[in-house]
Amino acid sequence: MKLEGEFTFKGSREEVWDLLQDPDVLITALPGAKKMEKTEEDKYEAEMEVKVGPVSGSFSSKIQLSDKVEPESYTMVVNGKGKSGFVKGKAQISLEEKTESETLMKYAADLQVGGKLASVGQRLLDTVGKSMARQSLESMNAALEHQIDPRAKTEYIPPSQVKFAVGVAKDVAEDSVKNPMFWGILGVVGVGIAAVIWYFVK
Repeated sequence: MKLEGEFTFKGSREEVWDLLQDPDVLITALPGAKKMEKTEEDKYEAEMEVKVGPVSGSFSSKIQLSDKVEPESYTMVVNGKGKSGFVKGKAQISLEEKTESETLMKYAADLQVGGKLASVGQRLLDTVGKSMARQSLESMNAALEHQIDPRAKTEYIPPSQVKFAVGVAKDVAEDSVKNPMFWGILGVVGVGIAAVIWYFVK
């Protein structure tokens, strides 16, 4: 599974660099994150609850950062596994200064997904992956804005699992509308509702 995209943060490149490697921020911004801690320099361990379609389960992940060129770029290697399957691969992250207070992040990830997690199908995996990436980055940007100015009008409130679930369901439904021959009209409603229900019922 390949994920590529870009996102503009409301902060300097140095501020964004520090944010992306702060486990206290990441655990509140990543959907399903239960634990995120630094074990060694540039090494982290995480516990996550992952739900994709009818498949759910806990995953233990090891994350390592390498090829660091502060504050420009780095490589992130991920190796996660659980009873529902595994996810492993790497991502290239680069930061470009747009202005003194805006930073463009570009990311390109190449991930291998196996086990029950892969049984939901490549299309659903792609849509859910993009949705989770978008929502996580938006959440991290909100945290960054609050760090820079605690008096900002918008207070940073970590997103709940309900909010993430609704966001994923919405993105899946919108993708279905764009591809009616693949999902069918009934699938638009069914998949969207099911995605939310599966988040609450385990």
